[in-house]
Amino acid sequence: MGGELSKGDGKAKTATATVSKIYVDGKETPFTAYNIGGNNYFKLRDVTKVFNIGVGWDGVTSTITVDTSIGYTE
Repeated sequence: MGGELSKGDGKAKTATATVSKIYVDGKETPFTAYNIGGNNYFKLRDVTKVFNIGVGWDGVTSTITVDTSIGYTE
């Protein structure tokens, strides 16, 4: 378990689209997910949209911000 954030080996990896049953407040919610090396990855924007969490991108500093005090905007 774990290791998905450890330094990679520099080799290209294959991402396979996956179907995952995700429930939010007891209701099945569709997410686009990808399996890479046995781990499932979800798009950050999909997750923040479902939970109404603010997310932004700063191209100057190449930084993602996640702000739970504001709602999601397109």
